[in-house]
Amino acid sequence: MVYDGVIRGHFVSLRSITLDDAEFSFELRRDPRFVSIMGQAAATLEDQKRFIEWQMNQPGDYYFVVLNRAGGRIGLIGAYNTDGDSCETGREINVGGPHESMEAELLLCDFCIDVMRMKTKVGVIYKHNKKQIALQKRLGLEPVAEIVRSGIAAYEYRVDFLMLREKYGRARKMIEKLAEKEL
Repeated sequence: MVYDGVIRGHFVSLRSITLDDAEFSFELRRDPRFVSIMGQAAATLEDQKRFIEWQMNQPGDYYFVVLNRAGGRIGLIGAYNTDGDSCETGREINVGGPHESMEAELLLCDFCIDVMRMKTKVGVIYKHNKKQIALQKRLGLEPVAEIVRSGIAAYEYRVDFLMLREKYGRARKMIEKLAEKEL
């Protein structure tokens, strides 16, 4: 689906992906830093365009480009696989700073709660992605299932969005303090 608005934070904004972003998303998803943590990348730029066209028409499927303050594209993030009041979040890759990556995640969480009216977040993390698994542990989250995604062993996480918003409170305060320092 296409979200008509722009979701603005202190350091980043999220806007729905368009066909004009095909090359950016194709190249980012093929970046060696992200290949091992992303799902199957499109084989060609034309395949990526077809995916974007397909995604734009999928009910409950939102794919965003992450923009930095200057309007430069620095990442991708999405909410998809909606089922009642739950959705999966991910498709997340970002070449910005840690504060930009975190703020994109916070903005998506708020979007899922406030716009999509979701209650449960589903996340799938490949078992070899130790960095993200460690982050889930720091948040106090444990996997609820072991699954295979794109032929790769993964963990599935489920968490209440409102509880997650609360857990993100510290990160939100840090983002706000950083923004205040820059004023």
